[in-house]
Amino acid sequence: MGKIKSAVITAIVVLATLALFLFGVVSCDLSDGVHRYNSMLSNIHLGSEFSGDAFTTLLPEGVITSEEYSFTVVENDEKAAEYEEKYVATASGAYYVERDLLSSFGAGSDEAAFEALAKQTASDADIISARFAVRGYTSYSVGVVDGCAIKVSVPTNFTYAAYSGVDTSSVTGEITYASNAINYLTQGGDLTLRNNTRSIGEWDDVSSAQAADEHATTTYNIIDSRYDISDIISGATFQSGGGVYAVKINLTKDGMEEFERATQAVASSDDTYVRFYVGETNIINLTCESAMTESSFYIQAGDEETARNYAALVDSVAKGNVLAAVYEFDEVIYGTSSSGADAAMLTAIAALVIFAALAAYAVARYRALGAVFSLVALLFSSVMIAVVYLTGVTLTLAGVFTALLTFAAFAGCNFWAYEAVRRETLEGRTIPASVKLGYKKTLSGILEIHIVLLVISVMLALIGAGEVAACGVILLIGTLASYVLYWFARFMWYAVMSPARDKFKFCGFKREAFEDDE
Repeated sequence: MGKIKSAVITAIVVLATLALFLFGVVSCDLSDGVHRYNSMLSNIHLGSEFSGDAFTTLLPEGVITSEEYSFTVVENDEKAAEYEEKYVATASGAYYVERDLLSSFGAGSDEAAFEALAKQTASDADIISARFAVRGYTSYSVGVVDGCAIKVSVPTNFTYAAYSGVDTSSVTGEITYASNAINYLTQGGDLTLRNNTRSIGEWDDVSSAQAADEHATTTYNIIDSRYDISDIISGATFQSGGGVYAVKINLTKDGMEEFERATQAVASSDDTYVRFYVGETNIINLTCESAMTESSFYIQAGDEETARNYAALVDSVAKGNVLAAVYEFDEVIYGTSSSGADAAMLTAIAALVIFAALAAYAVARYRALGAVFSLVALLFSSVMIAVVYLTGVTLTLAGVFTALLTFAAFAGCNFWAYEAVRRETLEGRTIPASVKLGYKKTLSGILEIHIVLLVISVMLALIGAGEVAACGVILLIGTLASYVLYWFARFMWYAVMSPARDKFKFCGFKREAFEDDE
């Protein structure tokens, strides 16, 4: 390769790498003074360590807070006696429970009724926790409070641009994201399939709750009452592809026959929707133009987060994991990061310092070749940022450490090869011969390292859940990028080395025997 070709290739790589890096990490206001470009790095969703949690307290029907109780009693003398007769305080006094709710457990005393209520609440908390686990959050918490309430906490899912306040336009969407997740995944009630047309089947049952409300739209169950919903639907999963997000509904063998019968009737009726209800909440609808005969089908959702919420909820209730109570919450409260408001910025600065220190070491030891390594390392970092952004992985502190681990593997493998080349040079070989032999001797070890990391990453991504799965995805991305760019660094060595006239001396590599000959 001649000097001109070498210079052209190097220039193209430098410009492409810098452009990708700038688009990846630099945010700025646009020239119109109104709009702003937010980099890929600032648009990566952050875990709770960096952007805080969204939390709320779920209260079943018949339970109120002590604040609500006290406010009503103090402000309304007429209701004071009524509330004192109607409610019983919990042991801590933080909540008040209706006597009718306690009596529904059939216990002989208030103490026994509170124990039964606490047992039911704990069971419901386990079901909600399982739904959040299926939902794929990197972190979340579900806990019972005072035996009658459930406190739920999920990551806010803010991007750094939204969290830092420079992109206020996306804050509303991120808040809606957390609120909707809590709202859907805490729905109580059985799963039923309904339609608004009465003539679908002679065994159809009208929704009792809606029938009692003359202003509500009357709906009818379209599944034969002989079947339980678990006999029809075996589960639901989230699916995506080509920018389209959907819920995949899987049917049992009996479910295929019953669903074909039901959808054939729906398709020929005035209302062509199969309406999926959880309790009295309409979750999703399936449009039926003809009878459904497959073992599974897809229902499209507007966005990824909504599709994931629907899938987690439908899968839970279809498998019989139904909440015993209906829960409500007043508002979702957003808290700051437990690591500090500037945790994300400080972590980014720390990563930048590590990169700068490694680049300085590479340049000091390998001169121009060290600069080439630094350039490829910059490309590695840019690729990691771009792929994490495009895959939608939520970045947590563990994810940052995983990314740094892959970066360390990339740097270590390159330095290992460089030192192997140095040893070959010291034995009197030319630089081209030393490069060829040095890379050959280290190939098996480097390949083993990447295979081990690849296997670990696949296991974490497929078997793990939440934060563990996210770390697996980041490790997989980093491992693949490390191995591909390792060979790209080898190519860049060849491109930079080709114009050198002295085949025994290059970038700090020189043959000692050559010096002795002089």
